[in-house]
Amino acid sequence: MAASAGLLKRKLVGEVEIREGAGDIFHDFLANKPHHLPNVNGDLVQGCELHEGAFGTPGSTIEWTYTVDGKRKTIKQKLEVVDEENKVMKFKCIEGELMKEYNYLIVTFEAVPVSNETSKVIWTFEYEKKEPGLPEPTAEMDALVTLAKEIDDHHHGIGN
Repeated sequence: MAASAGLLKRKLVGEVEIREGAGDIFHDFLANKPHHLPNVNGDLVQGCELHEGAFGTPGSTIEWTYTVDGKRKTIKQKLEVVDEENKVMKFKCIEGELMKEYNYLIVTFEAVPVSNETSKVIWTFEYEKKEPGLPEPTAEMDALVTLAKEIDDHHHGIGN
């Protein structure tokens, strides 16, 4: 039984290349202004409510309201790590629809400079399914990759 439980532990990584400087902007959005994300894509992100602490501070708790695959959902996350120098943030999901399917879900965001012209945004989900047959969180990953591109465009005045 323990061996099969280990098979339910997964890692999913999504990556997208964005314009130079947008990695800093994206990190700043997530760390300090996540409540502005509905202005970038209100169809995806409808709300961001701070429940505890301050935006961008480890230990703070944020509840997101979002729509993926036509379904409105919520997820509450505790911010565990903020590394300003390396543009890394790590969130532990603690409540919401996804937590009905996973024993744990850790979401890590990283903005990495690639060249003078580009950076890349890397999202990593580390999770464990409650039971075999439950879906992978690919729709959420796709949505976050899309959101990174939209923040890049928003910052550069494209599509607004």
